[in-house]
Amino acid sequence: MKMATLEGSRKTIDDALIKAFKNSIQCEVLSEGESDYDEARVIYNGMFNIKPALIVRTITVDDVVKTVNFARDNNILLAVKGGGHSVAGKCLSEGGITIDLRPMNDVQVDPEARTARVGGGTLLGEMDKATQEYGLAAPGGIVSDTGVAGLTLGAGFGWLRGKYGFSIDNLLSVDIVTADGQFRHASVSENEDLFWAVRGGSGNFGVVTTFEFRLHPVGPELMFCGPMYPAENAKSIIAQWRDFVTQAPDEFSSLLIMMTVPEFDIFPEEIQGKDAIMLAGVHCGTVEEGGRFIKPLREMGELLFDLSGPKKYTEIQSMFDSPLPQGSMICYFTSLYLETFNDEAVDTLIKSFDERPAKLIPFLVEDLRGASMRVPADKTAFGDRSAPYRVELNSAWLDPKESDSNIVWTRENMDKFKSFSSGRTYLNHSGLNEEGEELVKRAYGVNYERLRQIKKKYDPGNLFRLNQNISPA
Repeated sequence: MKMATLEGSRKTIDDALIKAFKNSIQCEVLSEGESDYDEARVIYNGMFNIKPALIVRTITVDDVVKTVNFARDNNILLAVKGGGHSVAGKCLSEGGITIDLRPMNDVQVDPEARTARVGGGTLLGEMDKATQEYGLAAPGGIVSDTGVAGLTLGAGFGWLRGKYGFSIDNLLSVDIVTADGQFRHASVSENEDLFWAVRGGSGNFGVVTTFEFRLHPVGPELMFCGPMYPAENAKSIIAQWRDFVTQAPDEFSSLLIMMTVPEFDIFPEEIQGKDAIMLAGVHCGTVEEGGRFIKPLREMGELLFDLSGPKKYTEIQSMFDSPLPQGSMICYFTSLYLETFNDEAVDTLIKSFDERPAKLIPFLVEDLRGASMRVPADKTAFGDRSAPYRVELNSAWLDPKESDSNIVWTRENMDKFKSFSSGRTYLNHSGLNEEGEELVKRAYGVNYERLRQIKKKYDPGNLFRLNQNISPA
């Protein structure tokens, strides 16, 4: 079998060697032409048609160790797939080996200690369902079929960030297989440098087989804020939202959404296809407190529709799931942290929204105040948290012929926000990582050189390179 090397060439791997590898592990190994192969290589972004030589669907830590050793010893390009939400397509390796962690999706909750041990292949919705059985939750994202692994290793933004911080701020430990094939436990008291690095350092340092999270009492019902206003009133509504959230308590995390109302049953037929602005948010106090608090957001002008009301936490966590199967949309998502969201920045956002050619996914502005913003830059690899906002331009379309023009448009319009930003990007949503090392260096800032030293220690050969890559020092 010809397989891709780390340097990008192809080499022939002897069939006997591949057979011996397959016989040494317990799990299923798929190659092109076999049943389930095509299903296993489907990822969120339909832009990619990547064909790994082998997809190893690991079920034990030993499977992961032996796969890492086989890839390293034979210089084979290696990727790691959790939920498959890498918009840049980094969770598959063309012609190489892909470790598919999805079968490792066990969630073990300790309600007394308020902790959860979560397998590396777990989806956010699976974790939420398990923890909510005990009225608990770990801060995560806002799309239920996102992989916990990629989300957390990048930081993990969600509805609980104001009160409890990012996913990485609630990470107690990880079990990880590093490039030398060693199985390590990392926490604040063991392999501390590695634990620091995985909290925001992406998949650069190994394959995380288990995450241990701190849990918090949440729900089962929370007050969801979802008033929708006509987009033609956007300037007034955004200004009012901006003023309101500056005084919000930690219990309220908010997200400004500019969208074309989709054809979902949840929306009245007469507003489907119209442009709207939603003042989305979640109050994680009591439903009564939340209802009183969000009332002004629901009275800022003539409403188009209102999704506000008490909702189960698990329902809130799946409200922004895509109605289309993974792989059906072609996507390009990019973001910037904003030092200011002044009137000029608001005008820039509105103009870009009005002119956008790809309308399947909304534009977002996140208010980042609260617990997540108060963590010092050097405490985790993620770095500086001083920016109060993050803008995200999300383009998604169905026709591959529109890809080039939509990507160019999205890049050019994101460039218009650079005057309001330090230039830092949220690496989980950073286009196709076109800028390479410069993008990563800018994102990590003063933490970058420390990350390079840790990378050298645990992955000197850069085996784990299919990610927002940090090169070894």
